[in-house]
Amino acid sequence: MANTFYTPAQKELQLMYRAAAREHIAPLVRQIDETDRIPMPLVQKLVQPPFSLPALSVPKKYGGLELDKVSIGIITEEIGYVCPALIPFLEIGQLYVHVILLGGTPDQQKRFLTRIGSGEIGCYALTDEGPGSDPSMIRCTAKADGDSFVINGKKRIITFADMSDLIAVFASEDLTKGPKGISAFILEKDTPGLTLAKHCAAMGLKGHRAYDLVFENMRAPAENRIGKTGEGLKLALKVLSKTRISLAFGFVGLARAALDAAVAFAKERDLGGEKLADKQNCQFALAELATRIDAARLLAYRAAVLSDRTDSHRKETSMAKYFAGDTLIAAVDLANRIYGGYGSDVDYPVERYLRDAYTWIAAQGTAEIQKLTIAREILKG
Repeated sequence: MANTFYTPAQKELQLMYRAAAREHIAPLVRQIDETDRIPMPLVQKLVQPPFSLPALSVPKKYGGLELDKVSIGIITEEIGYVCPALIPFLEIGQLYVHVILLGGTPDQQKRFLTRIGSGEIGCYALTDEGPGSDPSMIRCTAKADGDSFVINGKKRIITFADMSDLIAVFASEDLTKGPKGISAFILEKDTPGLTLAKHCAAMGLKGHRAYDLVFENMRAPAENRIGKTGEGLKLALKVLSKTRISLAFGFVGLARAALDAAVAFAKERDLGGEKLADKQNCQFALAELATRIDAARLLAYRAAVLSDRTDSHRKETSMAKYFAGDTLIAAVDLANRIYGGYGSDVDYPVERYLRDAYTWIAAQGTAEIQKLTIAREILKG
């Protein structure tokens, strides 16, 4: 696959992570899917070189790789191609890291990012039980009490909450202020008052381990608040504009895997002496999908370049995430239709691609949320 818009260094990075994914991850994909567990030896590989997935955005002075957004996208596509259930290691890592990078003081950055750079994991607790994709309606609360804040409420579908050492939590200091009362906090996992209430067993992305969380009088030191009172929602949205780009690349990776599987099957499938790939309707469908995948990658690439150059890329990021997600669903659907009756056979990969895609598609905001963001951006002028 030629990507002439990637630099020689980025192409080298692509080949390195592609080889590493095929060597270390590919042999374990079926086991992960069947057990809904990522083997701990693999977890250790993913958080250490050559992968270092949680620390891709962490500055080098804190032990991270400090990669640009295009390079992170390239890595995400390669992981997504092999096993998208492992992308949360870099996706959730980026969410957590960017809370600190974009909102933290130098002292907070040193305290928390050094831990991520050394191989610890952080998670991102934004989604409330009720509001879902609308973070402006957060009902989780944080009440000031002396030199700490007392956190109460519920969060849902928080990926890797079971293995994370640090948790970025968004909660309201004053519900009467609505969105302007929301603040961000960093919590230590072992602090009393946190309960992993429910493992959210999904149909796909097996191994990514999402949980519902309950906070009951959990205390966060005042110095662990990121930014000032009421800056949490603005920070959360700014973070999502950075990290949704990786999801777009990840969607492209899985879509490409589905396309490759469909092409291989169509070239092998014999229909009375003629290959399925010789049928013009099959050829047209594959051609349309291949074009969409390349277009999705280009949209993601544009958003990544803009993210490294400017803060003004919310529209472009949502366009990339929306279109790549739509392309992913089209890809797994076409692959399963080309496989026909074989599509539901667990000995073939496309049934997993379908489950993974539909489980993954709403991460960091549904397609409708992306359309709403795009509309607001193009109409606000």
